[in-house]
Amino acid sequence: MTENTRKVKDYIIPREKIKNLYFNMIGDEISTHELSMWVKFHTNEEFVVVPRFFCSAMIEFVENEFKEAGITEKLGQNQFLKEVKDYL
Repeated sequence: MTENTRKVKDYIIPREKIKNLYFNMIGDEISTHELSMWVKFHTNEEFVVVPRFFCSAMIEFVENEFKEAGITEKLGQNQFLKEVKDYL
């Protein structure tokens, strides 16, 4: 099993696009869903907005599955999962 070493990187969105988001909003508010779809579109589907608890729960689930399957004992902690946890 190869270790996934992909790094979480920043994605640069020009200020002009953010300004357009602000000035093209209808009403005084933007929902997290609308923001997520906007971020997803402007980052070529690399980034989305999801609740933090969902990410934490998924990482915990995968870590438990790895532990129960003996993968963690054989290979050690998954560096990619650790990186995501640190990022949260």
